[in-house]
Amino acid sequence: MELILTGKTRNLFQIPQGTESLSLKEASTHRRITDALGELFLSWGYFPVQTPVFDFFDTYRPLLKSASIEKVYRLIDREGDLLMLRSDVTLFLAKQMGLSLKAKDLPVRVCYADSILRHQDREDISHNEFFQVGVELIGKDGLHGDLEILMLLISTLELLELSEAVIHVGSRALFRCCFGWVLDTGGFEELEKIIMSRNWLNFTEFLHGVDIKSPEIALYKKIFSFIGSDLEFRELRKEISAAGLLPAEALEPLDYLEELLASIKAMKPAARMRADLSEIGGQPYYTGIVFRGYLPGLDSAAAFGGRYNNLLDFFGFNAPSVGFSILLRKIESRIGGLERFAVKEEIVKVKENNFIEAYAKAEALRKNGKIVIL
Repeated sequence: MELILTGKTRNLFQIPQGTESLSLKEASTHRRITDALGELFLSWGYFPVQTPVFDFFDTYRPLLKSASIEKVYRLIDREGDLLMLRSDVTLFLAKQMGLSLKAKDLPVRVCYADSILRHQDREDISHNEFFQVGVELIGKDGLHGDLEILMLLISTLELLELSEAVIHVGSRALFRCCFGWVLDTGGFEELEKIIMSRNWLNFTEFLHGVDIKSPEIALYKKIFSFIGSDLEFRELRKEISAAGLLPAEALEPLDYLEELLASIKAMKPAARMRADLSEIGGQPYYTGIVFRGYLPGLDSAAAFGGRYNNLLDFFGFNAPSVGFSILLRKIESRIGGLERFAVKEEIVKVKENNFIEAYAKAEALRKNGKIVIL
């Protein structure tokens, strides 16, 4: 017999789409993991910040793609202003930093651990995506800043003992150099979606439709479908130079990516890095490298980030930025040695008829690090 929940009964046993709750032990473990990550970030000089839970929707509308807007929870406040709930920390943090920072403060390193609220379809299996931890490095452009963020991401994955995680690195700059002109045709977002979904039949049809010649289409397909090691990427780079079909400005992001991967390999030879030129950034504000972290068995990326040098300028403060976020709840069950973060102390119960005596005994035990209940 099927139980159908309606009205008040449904609301009692279910929670709204895009939210989640944690049990007692689960919440304790989650807090300890968050604290451990906060200590790691602090050791790198990243200090915690807190972003608002909601803000004016129209402020962020120009920075959101249509697919992102559909996932945003919106509400109207008492003054009639349209608000949006925090669905991604990055944008809210960009406004906060853009309005408060001054040039003399740079560079600034910040970290966060915040809940996010976004709509998920009931049939969507990508649940548990509702808590973000991450870092941002503001005011440090170029290779050193990008390397710092990627090395911190690698250190984060090591702390969590996620040895199977693979980081795919691509370039928004390369995509813009090759196809920036598509902006004038109105098809930029469509082409972006085609590449990110790795639909190469539609990719070919799209480029034919805008009068790109077949030799160039073949080269573009080879470039943006590429996923491989740093050595394989180096060979691809040689082939691209030999073809002589790409504009000179498009070669610079490729050279930069090659140097980035070589530098990471020199510092962390065991890091699981891949050049992935279909990684072009899921948001329009990315300007340079973009990357995602994947784990076997997950339906989508668990970590994502990149460089967005113009984002703070939108809020009135021109400073380069790079950072990453991890969907912590998405990966918590896969963290190696998860028992490290569980409460190990036995809970001591003090049994005394006299509450004053019980309280005194409990306080003495607590001073010795015990967990005590009355």
